[in-house]
Amino acid sequence: MLERRLEGLWRDLQGKKPHLPNFLSEIRLDGIRGFNNLRVVFDYPVSVIAGGNTTGKSTVLFAAACAYKVPGAGVRDYKPATLFPDYRPKFGERIDNREVVTIDFNYLTPDGPLPMRWRRGKGWNRSFFGRKNASQPERQLYLRTLSNLSNPSEVRSVLNMSRLKSQPEETPLTAAQIEFAHQMLPFRYSEVVDLSDGKKNLLFASQESGAAYSELHMAAGERAILRLSQEITQLNGALVLIDEVEAGLHPWVQQLLMLHLQQLALRNDLQIIVTSHSPVVLDSVPLNGKIFLDRDDISGEVVVRPAYRDLIQNALYGRSNEALKLLCEDEIAEGILEGVLDYLLPQERIKWESVQIGRDTGADEFPMHARSLAKFGQLQDTIFILDGDQRRGEIEGKIQAAAGPAVNISILFLPGNETPESWVWDMLKNIRSDVVIERLGIERSVLTNIMSQLDSTYDLASEPPSEIMKSKFRSLSDEIRRDTSDICRIVARMEADQGDSDIQPLVNDLRGILRQWRG
Repeated sequence: MLERRLEGLWRDLQGKKPHLPNFLSEIRLDGIRGFNNLRVVFDYPVSVIAGGNTTGKSTVLFAAACAYKVPGAGVRDYKPATLFPDYRPKFGERIDNREVVTIDFNYLTPDGPLPMRWRRGKGWNRSFFGRKNASQPERQLYLRTLSNLSNPSEVRSVLNMSRLKSQPEETPLTAAQIEFAHQMLPFRYSEVVDLSDGKKNLLFASQESGAAYSELHMAAGERAILRLSQEITQLNGALVLIDEVEAGLHPWVQQLLMLHLQQLALRNDLQIIVTSHSPVVLDSVPLNGKIFLDRDDISGEVVVRPAYRDLIQNALYGRSNEALKLLCEDEIAEGILEGVLDYLLPQERIKWESVQIGRDTGADEFPMHARSLAKFGQLQDTIFILDGDQRRGEIEGKIQAAAGPAVNISILFLPGNETPESWVWDMLKNIRSDVVIERLGIERSVLTNIMSQLDSTYDLASEPPSEIMKSKFRSLSDEIRRDTSDICRIVARMEADQGDSDIQPLVNDLRGILRQWRG
């Protein structure tokens, strides 16, 4: 149910994006904290920046905080000089090196795209790329960094409120603010009040059960939700930035929070950017809402990786499981693997949920995945499956080199020496089992005629042979009204049962790996 609500929100928010009055679409960082022309694109109104430690998630978030002129903010608030300060004491030799730093922004506005740059030389200056009378766009902004009231000096500052000689000012939270909290917390409040004195403030909650207490006695998750309820539910058209949004929250509450943040973004025209280490938070936004930062092991530079599909994402961002993971290139390879596993798993008495197949990643990306998986200790139960036409290439050696010489990884090949589509095509032209015909739901003579006609149609095509084969196979799929992956699965299942098929090396290798993994 929650997943369906999220998917509906994704469609609504994506549709609303072109009509938002303000949208920060891109940030480029160069020369700051080791970033070398890092480009981060925001394509969905609620973005999650993920990555390992030291990959610069908070740096990107702080850069976003410098994008707008904020109404009512102080002179030094939301400026690069404040958020990216230098250590330059009057005495001593230890100082931060002053490099030329640029932070470029691209905005989508009702008047079209708009660029702006912050540049640090001797000081920080703004540039509008030669546009006369240009000014920094204005927008409300909210920035929450990890764990307020987390260190002793902050706690002592709030405790001093109890020594005031006058009554602190009381401001009750609105019904909308409290309702935001009620949707995630397991109890109901009769009242939540903000006690304030100057710049110091403290929340005080009263529950319907009769309990009453200040936020000094709240659990971290309760306090985080109440603070967010107080501070963002009344915002309209704002840019909301939250560092480590999952801090102190149970995974179920993390998912609820992301649901309600997206509902709030839709209702109040918000753009929200959060950082997170949580796979639950990542799963709560669509693919174009995920931004993965990684530090390249060779160059040391921070880069934006393509949004990983589930298998890689789960391994890198904490959702470990005991499944055997098979990483292949596309739905054709996935169909062949599913057919082989349909044959092997019942024999080995292994359940399907014990195996996970990841795809939609080209072979040239496998070395990058191997490096990342090795970094997080996730290579042991991951098998790389290459298409048959990769046997003559160098990719196998590159994958092994990326994993490291001390790591023994498993790399297998699909049957044949051409593309997987070519292998399946050849098997269909020489079908040895009537079971395949029955499962495809087509007569043998009809299938033969369709394939002959397609061979003739594509004989004169001028594309590379591999592309011709892909197009021809898709045409066959359309003609017989079966998904390409289903066709591959049916053929591979039947060929796995034939002792003389050239799929047997893959079958035998996978059988051995399954037995070793199970043990």
